[in-house]
Amino acid sequence: MTFDFKNIVSGAGLAAILGLGALGTSSCQKEFIELNDPTRIPTADSYTDSLSIFNGVTAAYSSLQDLYGRAGGPRGIFIFGEIPSDNSYTVTSGERLNEFNDFSLFSDNPNIQSYWLSTYRCIARCNLILSRAGGVKLTDATRNRYYGEVRFIRALAYFNAVRIWGDVPLVTQELPSIQDAYPFGRRPVAEVYKQIEDDLDFAEKNLPVAQTGTNLGRATKGAATTLLGKVLLTQKKYQAAADKLQPLATGSTYALQATYANVFATNNEMNSEIIFAARYTKGTLGLGSAFTTWFMPAYTTAQSTSLLGASFTGQQFNTVDPDLIAAFTASGTTDVRAATSYVLPAGAATTLGYYTKKYIDTPTSATDAENDWIVLRHADLLLMYAEAVNEATGPNSLALTAVNQVIRRSRGLPVATANATVDLPASTTAETLRTRLELERRLELNFEGHRWFDLVRTNRAITVMNAFFTRTGSSVRIDQNDLLFPIPVQEIQTNPILTQNPGYN
Repeated sequence: MTFDFKNIVSGAGLAAILGLGALGTSSCQKEFIELNDPTRIPTADSYTDSLSIFNGVTAAYSSLQDLYGRAGGPRGIFIFGEIPSDNSYTVTSGERLNEFNDFSLFSDNPNIQSYWLSTYRCIARCNLILSRAGGVKLTDATRNRYYGEVRFIRALAYFNAVRIWGDVPLVTQELPSIQDAYPFGRRPVAEVYKQIEDDLDFAEKNLPVAQTGTNLGRATKGAATTLLGKVLLTQKKYQAAADKLQPLATGSTYALQATYANVFATNNEMNSEIIFAARYTKGTLGLGSAFTTWFMPAYTTAQSTSLLGASFTGQQFNTVDPDLIAAFTASGTTDVRAATSYVLPAGAATTLGYYTKKYIDTPTSATDAENDWIVLRHADLLLMYAEAVNEATGPNSLALTAVNQVIRRSRGLPVATANATVDLPASTTAETLRTRLELERRLELNFEGHRWFDLVRTNRAITVMNAFFTRTGSSVRIDQNDLLFPIPVQEIQTNPILTQNPGYN
């Protein structure tokens, strides 16, 4: 049977997403993935030369736009990482995003189904390369680099999946037919994490330290190391996470940008702070991002023009919650991150909602902006390293130096210069550092898809969110069942050996 990458196979069912029929059209992203014809991806049966393998790796990278947000496709990781948290809320109900906001999710929610399909489409693309590249004439170094790239992407897809759903089907080989997909039930979280660690260990050993020129944006050794550190931290393997992250936290491979706003500037993409990003480019190829308008409230023509340089309609998918603004206010008026984290245009009522400035651009159309989605960056790494050290052994000088760099920049100070006024002192206790890290991660990484997963990882989600609901006068309360999202009912209907997460029908 021949499967054509040019045709996306749609439809529900585990069989569809685990088979090669799930592999769809790939397209180039930025200049780092240039194809002679980006609309033509070879069929599985034509993986016989180096160019077709390169194009297949490109297809795997293209899948990241589905995982992090694609116009006309899945809304992306923010529906899991931000909307359920105290950082943001959604105004729209037509797409059933409100179910994430108030923990009223049903297993037939189309956003859940769409993300599941996209996850396994991405994994299938990676598995195809791992299956076929061994029979193609390539140098060992090139083959292993391609393997490293797709194993990094596969690990990232599974890491998101296991945090969203817990136990998930674990597929690591090409499936030649639909029938071959049916035996795959959910595998224990520990087994999935073992595969993720194996993939990242291989990627770390075989990816280059840096990608430059037309390869800029492809996965690197540092990206694999950082993601592996986050995977270990999430599993509470604190000492292993600290050991993994320390060389990058104390080294010079990556560096904080001098100013917070520069991290997100569209004319400064893949800067010294960016470790890995899902890449987008506006223009005429349909490769732009939609976050600029997706996250904007329903401002007037004049108000949206004042922000974007042109008038666009805000979709209100991911609006800044007043509770995040209150957290910035409580942290002190000198926190320069606030100016990039939210804005209310002149004349707009606060009831319309605040807008995150991290994704501001002037789109060529409503869903065609330049903004990348930053997956991993150095500030995240520094805070993860400090957390890992703190939980493993308590604070030490290296951990405090890491978090103090982030704090200094948040006050507009040089990151490498000690400042007794703002720095956490050597006497900082483990509990004090733990509390401060929770706050710093919220303020530093808001609207980047981390908040909900951070709260779950630190066993703080139920406490923090129920306090938030009480504080805001909401009757919503969450419990242990709300820490995972429902398995799409369409998948269970197609493959009855799949089971549902507790608390969902």
